[in-house]
Amino acid sequence: MAKREFSAGGIVFRNTDKAFEVLLIKDAYGRWTWPKGHIDQGESSQEAALREVGEEVGLRNVRILKKVGRTNYFFRLKGELIFKTVFFFLMEADKKDAIQVETDEIEDAKWFKPELALKKVEYKGAKEMLDKAIKKYKTEKK
Repeated sequence: MAKREFSAGGIVFRNTDKAFEVLLIKDAYGRWTWPKGHIDQGESSQEAALREVGEEVGLRNVRILKKVGRTNYFFRLKGELIFKTVFFFLMEADKKDAIQVETDEIEDAKWFKPELALKKVEYKGAKEMLDKAIKKYKTEKK
């Protein structure tokens, strides 16, 4: 029987003067992805996503625009089988806020043009999730 885990994260965008960018973090495995983490007891998935963005990259003036989707997958940790569900939210950061890596759980964090971000993400289903988020963000900004 697999243990269940739930996490939440944000696919964060910001408007620049000319276009928009998406935030990616380089995780402890050296892969580009989004800020995300465990949902604490008594916390909603939205609250967890906002908290994780703040904890991992120091962005505090972030707002959730809408839900993007979720992923489900199995993995093993110390021999234990875990079934994980991760909820992703479309978020927007204030363009004046600077990112600041605030944890040793991630190696780096940068803003990317959407086309480059799509080439950088590597995890299974990440390109599809990011493509969906980009389309939703473009729709929000029309």
